[in-house]
Amino acid sequence: MPDEPDTNDLPPSRQLAALLGLPEPKPFDEVEERAYQQWLADGDAQVEAILARRRQRAA
Repeated sequence: MPDEPDTNDLPPSRQLAALLGLPEPKPFDEVEERAYQQWLADGDAQVEAILARRRQRAA
């Protein structure tokens, strides 16, 4: 279908929204971006703590 845009050039979030028929996601504002980055950092810290405990038990 020639009228459809090439979705390979779109970011995954926009591709998913298009497939689901949803509006494009809005970008994070500064507060949301900080909260998201903190959430990622907290998750990384939790995984590292779990791995450290497993290494300690294995030693």
